[in-house]
Amino acid sequence: MKLSFIFLGKKKLESYDLLMSKYFKRLNSFINSDVLFINEKNNLKLEKKISTLLKSRDLLVVLDEKGIHMSSDKYAFFLNEKLKQFNTIFFLVGASYGVPLNIIKQANFTISLSKMTLPHLIARLVLVEQTYRALTILNNHPYHHE
Repeated sequence: MKLSFIFLGKKKLESYDLLMSKYFKRLNSFINSDVLFINEKNNLKLEKKISTLLKSRDLLVVLDEKGIHMSSDKYAFFLNEKLKQFNTIFFLVGASYGVPLNIIKQANFTISLSKMTLPHLIARLVLVEQTYRALTILNNHPYHHE
């Protein structure tokens, strides 16, 4: 079981990286996870790079404003079910202009973090934090309280 986060665009602010590192450290206390930054403007090359990462027992989840909405508890349930079924779950977060449509069509699932439009850096952070939160829910850790 593994979680892999693919972030399109450049790796940015140092202060932002510190916060992301904090959540990845916490996340890795529950599950093996990593992050990959892909800064590719050509959609065909981008599609090929992503396709080469995916194996037959992997799941691709793309963040998209038209994706399904979930509460933290429902996301925890979703994650738990998918971790039982797949070797690696890949989460793909677009850059400033989102994820190309041809890649969205390849996704097994599309999820949305909010009905509001979020800057991609914030979407990355919220996804990683919510994934950590989901794992704390599944492990009865006190981080999440209702």
